Amino acid sequence: MHKELFKLFQGDNTCYLKSLLTGTDDERGKKEAQYQTVHEQLTPLHWKHHLAGKTRIGIRPEIGDECLWGCIDVDPNNYKDYSEKKYVDIITKYRLPLVPVMSKSGGLHIFVFFKELAEISKVKQKLNEINEQYFLSNEVFPMNKAVNMPYFNSDRTMEYAFDENNTPLMVGGFLDAAKKRMISPSDFFKLKVQDYEAESEWSHYAPCVQKLIQEGWSGNNRNNYLFNVLVLEMKKNSTLAVKNLEEIGFARNSEIFSNPLPRNEVSSLCKSVHKQGYEFQCPPKHAEFGPICNKELCKTRRLGIGEAVPEIIDAFENITYIQDTKNVWYEFDFKGQHVMVTPEDMKDEKSFRVKLLRHRLYWMTLPKPPKGPSPFELLMKGIVEKAVENKEHTYEDPLEEERYKVLKDFFESHVEQDKFTKLKDGYVVLDSKTNICYFKKITLDQFLKKKAAKVFNTTADAIRLLGCKRKDYHEGEKNVWHVEMPDFVNHQAIKFKTNNTDLTEMDDKYHDKFRHSETKSDLPQDT
Repeated sequence: MHKELFKLFQGDNTCYLKSLLTGTDDERGKKEAQYQTVHEQLTPLHWKHHLAGKTRIGIRPEIGDECLWGCIDVDPNNYKDYSEKKYVDIITKYRLPLVPVMSKSGGLHIFVFFKELAEISKVKQKLNEINEQYFLSNEVFPMNKAVNMPYFNSDRTMEYAFDENNTPLMVGGFLDAAKKRMISPSDFFKLKVQDYEAESEWSHYAPCVQKLIQEGWSGNNRNNYLFNVLVLEMKKNSTLAVKNLEEIGFARNSEIFSNPLPRNEVSSLCKSVHKQGYEFQCPPKHAEFGPICNKELCKTRRLGIGEAVPEIIDAFENITYIQDTKNVWYEFDFKGQHVMVTPEDMKDEKSFRVKLLRHRLYWMTLPKPPKGPSPFELLMKGIVEKAVENKEHTYEDPLEEERYKVLKDFFESHVEQDKFTKLKDGYVVLDSKTNICYFKKITLDQFLKKKAAKVFNTTADAIRLLGCKRKDYHEGEKNVWHVEMPDFVNHQAIKFKTNNTDLTEMDDKYHDKFRHSETKSDLPQDT
């Protein structure tokens, strides 16, 4: 067996890690140990001593830039109440080519084995993808550290593998499982990681909250842990009523903690979070979150802490923008110089550096982290968000102004008050009680074609600008558009005209048509 294990766990055989359990546990129930790196060639004999319980060994998987195996080290928040079954079930359900093994500390080592040497960078990329979806571990190997090997003191070991039914396996069963699930590097890199949604928006949760929900907690710091759970709920729905937040808080309190908080404490905590809108509590200030915190992953989560804008943004002062219909310019004071940049100058760090050099300002490249958006992208985002409009150079769109003039003319030349029978005759009818205008689309169509063919591309553009809504029927007319009388229309000055066809002999204006000078000139004159 020892020779087969030596072959299976081929790695950096120039040294090995020697560990010894101290017999004590930390607050979480994790078994503590002392470690020593031994710089001598690892041989099958070391494995023989390991299986016999003489010397516990750990091995680094690196063979140069390649490896034959990798590992996800699941470090539970609560070792006392921890159960590996949920993770074994995940491996089985999603048919992952992984072998779960109980670690010496009481957690879980999840191994992948390759048929031939695999490129380390690609192995880590895929393992990180798997880990972030299912396991939320802080340690993914290879990472230039040794992994403690399973089956120490194999006859009486607790460091055994599990099959798909969560049944412990002896050494022979583990070797069979490892060979069965062994995968070629190319197939592993092509492996599709399926979505794991324990709850709605699960993949967007802060990792610390995910860990608490997944594994529960029986120790101290319940108030602080529930605090982060409640902050997440407010991030999910900022309009959540305090009553609804309390309902969620009571449920989470019972679900997560083996010894739940009193209801009045939960209620008080809910009201505080709801009122203040706090952010997550994080290490190092809140050290209790250290074991379940994955800061880099949390930065990439929509409901996590998010990426912080680099502190250098404080050096950019008086940030403003100027915008017209086609372009936008950003202005700021930086190191005593007034600078104006375009979007093209901000598209990447090289372009930005060149722009600053033209102002005799040297720009040092911001270091990029292994995951998440680059600091430069966050800086540009911060500049855009902080920019306020330069009021001295506010752009006035002449086309927009012309459009409003056209629509003003439309209403003032077509409006009739309360005469809905005139809708079909091409009028805009104003309801004097509601101040709502009604018109047929063809009325606006004809006006724009005659007066403003080049101002609006379509009648729909004018309708959208006005914010009109359509009625299927109104006052006996089909497909009528309506909108409140626009503010830019001086409708109070409109003199609502009366059509001559509506006049009778009782109206003085009826006789005016016979009193024009033109008419009088044609009449015979007395001499």
